[in-house]
Amino acid sequence: MKKMSFLLLDLPLLLGSCAAAVSNGSADDVRVGMTEAQVRHLLGVPLARTVTPDSARWHYQWGADWHNRRRCLELSFRDGRVVNFLLNEELAVRPYAAGSSGALSSQVDDDDFLDLLLSVRAAATDINRLDVLGHALTNRRLSGRQGRALLRQFSFDSDRLKALSLIAPCLEGSYDRDLLLDTFTFSGYVSSARQLLDAQRR
Repeated sequence: MKKMSFLLLDLPLLLGSCAAAVSNGSADDVRVGMTEAQVRHLLGVPLARTVTPDSARWHYQWGADWHNRRRCLELSFRDGRVVNFLLNEELAVRPYAAGSSGALSSQVDDDDFLDLLLSVRAAATDINRLDVLGHALTNRRLSGRQGRALLRQFSFDSDRLKALSLIAPCLEGSYDRDLLLDTFTFSGYVSSARQLLDAQRR
């Protein structure tokens, strides 16, 4: 039987005080294996839900400001239990990907960047993460915050620098360079990363 996907959007006026009460502390209490009922009791009604017969994805957000910076929580369910979740502010920044013409374009939804981020995170080693990143970044545009979120998935500065070489050509022109440099631990790699970014901007 063909699976059908339904996108259920709960209007803010219908969310009530439960959704508005979501806080960092509550979100930090989410654990893999929780049931949908436990999550709803902890966080209230989600802002949006994507549902299939055997899986679901719930979206919470709070703290939006005039610059569209907000804290977001995405949860993936399988058979009614949490199998993965991501608490991140980078999800508030809209990602970029290739349009039908192959040119770099905008207007890709947050789920697209979330899938990329989770795919990189799920890889077993930094070498595997580099492979995933290399295949996924073709004709894609990224903000500085999104680039930082990807770099944070790498364990060592040496692999983080290799990842930056893949990310740098995809960065939009107005990104904050310090967001990326701050992910490096050792000054030698910070210097190399700065040179790489400067060369890419020329």
